[in-house]
Amino acid sequence: MSPSLRVLYLEDEAADAELVQDTLAMEGIACDVSRVETESGFLTALQQGAFDLILADYALPSFDGVSALKIVRQQESDLPFIFVSGTMGEEIAIEALKIGATDYVLKTRLSRLVPAVHRALREAGERTERKKAQEALRRSERELRQVVETIPAMVWCALPDGSNLLMNNRWTEYTGSSGAGLGWQAALHPDDLQRHMDAFRACSAKGLPFEDEVRFRRADGEYRWFLVQGMPLRDEQGKILNWYGIVTDIEDRKRAEETLREQANLLSLTHDAIFVHDMNLRIRYWNRGAEELYGWTAREAEGKISHELLQTVFPVPLEQLIAELLSNGRWEGEFVRTTKDGTKVVVASRWSLQRDDKGTPLAILETNNDITERNRAEEERERLHQLEADLAHINRVTTMGELTAGLAHEIRQPISATVTNANACMLWLKRDHPDLEEACEAARRIMEDGKRATDIIEHLRSLYKKSPPKRELIEISDIVHEIVVLLQSEANKHSIVMRTEVPSDLPKITADRVQLQQVLMNLMLNGIEAMNETGGILTIKSQFGQDGLLLISVSDTGMGLPAEYSDQIFNAFFTTKPQGSGMGLAISRSIVESHGGRLWATANSERGATFHFTLPATVAA
Repeated sequence: MSPSLRVLYLEDEAADAELVQDTLAMEGIACDVSRVETESGFLTALQQGAFDLILADYALPSFDGVSALKIVRQQESDLPFIFVSGTMGEEIAIEALKIGATDYVLKTRLSRLVPAVHRALREAGERTERKKAQEALRRSERELRQVVETIPAMVWCALPDGSNLLMNNRWTEYTGSSGAGLGWQAALHPDDLQRHMDAFRACSAKGLPFEDEVRFRRADGEYRWFLVQGMPLRDEQGKILNWYGIVTDIEDRKRAEETLREQANLLSLTHDAIFVHDMNLRIRYWNRGAEELYGWTAREAEGKISHELLQTVFPVPLEQLIAELLSNGRWEGEFVRTTKDGTKVVVASRWSLQRDDKGTPLAILETNNDITERNRAEEERERLHQLEADLAHINRVTTMGELTAGLAHEIRQPISATVTNANACMLWLKRDHPDLEEACEAARRIMEDGKRATDIIEHLRSLYKKSPPKRELIEISDIVHEIVVLLQSEANKHSIVMRTEVPSDLPKITADRVQLQQVLMNLMLNGIEAMNETGGILTIKSQFGQDGLLLISVSDTGMGLPAEYSDQIFNAFFTTKPQGSGMGLAISRSIVESHGGRLWATANSERGATFHFTLPATVAA
């Protein structure tokens, strides 16, 4: 692929254009992309630059890709034009292909972009291959006629000049006349007569088999299409004595052919695998996309039973699939199929049933898309998500293990207070004149201390517990208070004062409580460790911004961020601590981003550092 590929890109989103350029670059397609957003910019670019390829979004605020396509086809009829859109449906895509688009690619499936570009550029530069493709398409169209042929047939016998010697009853029943001699011509459509007779005389002169499609008038005056076929009977000298043939009603076939030809011809321009079955699932049409995906040529595939050739593993029994197709006219699902070289591929398959005017099923149009890599990517993404969850749990357990002494002190305080208040209560009750008011007050304090101990234990259990994420409405002030309580002893041990500036009227957030506790605990512990030898102040703030985001910051007065490592502190396994794992900040950023927020760090103007993160707020109606 040439490194100087020039691309004109009609796109209003710069990020989308960069993603497309990166996608091409990753596959070795280095290109110079000129992005425009308006009609005037598009026209100017066309006039000023000689482009190799045009990419276009379907809809823009002040312009649209279809209008751009029409302009290009008027000026540069051979310039490849590919739609890259996130909103383009199949019907719109077909309309775009009708008016000259080379292909279309959904933004959600950019894996198709590189093959589409390769194919578009190849076809634009290889006219010889295009002629071969057109010839193959014409051959496929002729073969496609067999999909919907119907009977009954009318039998005829004629002299070399076309005069009928015999027509069977089916002719008489249809036309209401005998058709003897040249009388059959009265039933022939006037527009077809001359052409039909010229073709017949040419075959008679050369002694070739005869075949033609014409319209015959029914007894009630309606015209229907028929296929006229004939073979010559010769004498010993090779002279034609008579013609014998049949006339077959192909009206339903002609209509179905037109529909299938239009669909197959247009969709064949895409990278999708398209083929047509008859009602016995025997392949009658096989496009280039099918050749590329499965490996068999059209000549090798046509005539074979599709699911036997492709060794298809259906998601439901084949009989159930056919029953649903006959009932609804459509079926969609995923198959596992085997290619010619034995490779297993997963395809998204769409089946469309074609019927004649009487509702009789004639053929099945099937479209396949290879989704093997997409499924693998989804499985890998799920595996990575599970790994992140496991690492986050390990990080929480490790952190809690390091804080065991401080946490034990936090739990011991309310328990000791409970014992003290219980003894006081007993003393008030054992007096000669029991003081019930003081005893009740002591009992109330016992309940408060017990609840406090229970709350601390529950918070610890939630952090130790390994469970799937659970999103719920949460007050950020509650989370801050819970972590302050857990880390109070650790802060006291190092002469660190913790301050909170969290207004009580902040909107709630939708988040996983345990994950959010983990983020705050990681950031606050980092701040405490930064001041563990000097003491200082740890400040936790929160405020609601006009952008609809809740901003939470954790600020310390410690040593500050090391300048040489400022870009690396969020990388997994990077740490400046002698005993650190290097996972705390990486996991925290992953959690914040999974909630739709952002985590970053800044150096304070005087001493220390501040870690900030945002979360989308849920504002009550």
